[in-house]
Amino acid sequence: MGAAPISEYVVPEMFQTSARIRHLIRFLRPFPRGLSETVLAGAAVVDGLVRPARFLKARAWAAAQPGAGGRAWRLALALLANHGRFCAEEAFLGASSFDDVRRDVVVEGRDRLGVAGGAILLGFHLGSPRTWYRLRVLGYPVRPATRLEQSVGDARWTAALEARDAIRLPGGAPQNRLRGLYQIRDLLRNGAMVFLTGDGPFGREAFRIDLPGRPLVVRRGWLALRALTGVPTLPVLAHRDGRRHVVVVHPALPPLAGDPARDAAQCRAVLAPLLESYVRRFPAQCRYLALPPWRDSPDDVDALDSGARGT
Repeated sequence: MGAAPISEYVVPEMFQTSARIRHLIRFLRPFPRGLSETVLAGAAVVDGLVRPARFLKARAWAAAQPGAGGRAWRLALALLANHGRFCAEEAFLGASSFDDVRRDVVVEGRDRLGVAGGAILLGFHLGSPRTWYRLRVLGYPVRPATRLEQSVGDARWTAALEARDAIRLPGGAPQNRLRGLYQIRDLLRNGAMVFLTGDGPFGREAFRIDLPGRPLVVRRGWLALRALTGVPTLPVLAHRDGRRHVVVVHPALPPLAGDPARDAAQCRAVLAPLLESYVRRFPAQCRYLALPPWRDSPDDVDALDSGARGT
């Protein structure tokens, strides 16, 4: 199955971020990236300071980091500031062309993206957002599976969704997500690369990875897709290094184990040190680990587990 370039459907102006700052996004869109990021970084710090509970949560998480000591408050402020910068990134402020998005992107392990056949690119809510789009404008035929909750109101997304160049996973009841999960399964079986997040608010818990300050809850959906399709799973992590966006494509997780419990265990054994290393190196870029915008619920049910496994 060939992949139509994402540039035929999606332009930077189609992306949004939190509805709380939508008015600021409209105001800042014409300005350079550096200015927009600085404004939103300052706004995020002020927002954290005027909401004491938010700052105290950020500081408690920062204090739990190894060696934080007396610098915990600085780390908490840096975390809040990076939240603002990442909001600017989510909306691609300062980017009016695909060249603007490509600029300052570095991909480590890019040779691993040339795997034959389908592949799951497994991301997490850590560091720089919109990793899939940065890979896409660099020429990699990556399709995202995402809620699109911040941007789906833009009618321009219709063409991308109809072409299955993006797969929308609605929140809410499991049956609402089932169609999207079927699409992902079929795309993977037909040789596509699909970017999924392993954590987030939806799906049954597969396992937890204990990290300083807060455990990261890994969901079961990607494990079910991996079992159904047998395609390689490549962890992908991204971080900011100054102005640069660094995307690291790690080696594929071990081949599928026959038993789901054993497969989850062997995947956890590889993912745990990767994520531990990331948090240790980039604690100020872990905004959604420190300040998750969702509530972990044991009642969430993964639609694929409940409906698609036998099809």
